[in-house]
Amino acid sequence: MKQRISGEGALIGEASAPSKGITKFMRNHKDAVIATIILGPMLLWWALISGFPTLFGFFLGFFEWVGVASTPKFIGFDNYVRFFNDPVYYMALWRAVWIGLLVTGLTIIIGFLVALLMNLPLFGKGIYRTMWYIPVVTSTVATTQIFNIFLDPNNGVINNILKGFGKEPIIWQYSVGWGVFWIVVYSIWKGIGGSALIWLAGLQSVDPVLYEAADIDGANRWQKFWNVTLPGVKPIATYIIITGLIGAVQIYEQVIFITGGGPYGQTEVLVYRILRDGFFDFNLGMAGASSVVLAAVVFVFTVAYFRYATENERSSRKKNARGAHGG
Repeated sequence: MKQRISGEGALIGEASAPSKGITKFMRNHKDAVIATIILGPMLLWWALISGFPTLFGFFLGFFEWVGVASTPKFIGFDNYVRFFNDPVYYMALWRAVWIGLLVTGLTIIIGFLVALLMNLPLFGKGIYRTMWYIPVVTSTVATTQIFNIFLDPNNGVINNILKGFGKEPIIWQYSVGWGVFWIVVYSIWKGIGGSALIWLAGLQSVDPVLYEAADIDGANRWQKFWNVTLPGVKPIATYIIITGLIGAVQIYEQVIFITGGGPYGQTEVLVYRILRDGFFDFNLGMAGASSVVLAAVVFVFTVAYFRYATENERSSRKKNARGAHGG
């Protein structure tokens, strides 16, 4: 009988050992387990949608693969060498960079001015804010077609206005300068709403007590804007600039629907070129190599600006600390 009880105790002890182990593990790693449960689905989604294509594109850059039915051929860095020797590619990269910088800069400045207006106690400000945000949530295909109605060389709104003033109509799509101009105008118009919304959140997060203190000190509007508002929204400026730049250098839909990359490929940007290589010319190796180069450029810009912003913030804190101690 003693032997049977001893045997049952051993069985109970063996069954409870894993339970104690799990309890101990959960007690020691509670935060990590909760974080994994919350972030796990998102990380899995990212791995499937972004992670795998990124790695696949990276490896594609080392192969010559023309058409999915053919066999990939390892060619090392030949695709990268071609990228920097073929003007079609490095000029597309150059256009993506300077158009991206131009669009980012103007979108941020105009978005900030719009956010200042949004923050005023105006009647019907909800409608006013919605009007600015509508282009952000509207399909690019639909909005570019609206632009094309304005730019039609025969019956376009703008050319009809020019005819009314006795001017010759302009075939916008045949001009490199006008093609880039309308791509930039469209990109800014579509991006202002998103930029303004983030700026608005920053403006509304500034502590009202600071404005009251400035009023007591007799500060005028400009002094309050310069010494209270701008420092208050400075932390989100880094986020807006980095995300804006990443998005701007990857524009391609407006190029497709407004100029089609023409005339003669002079308005092509790199993402548009990657799209053509990957889905129209089936030059998958060059599409992969171009994607890696673009990712490297975006990474360098992001790290450089982030370091600049961090150093600038650190210098400001040191300066304020010295001022507080009368140094």
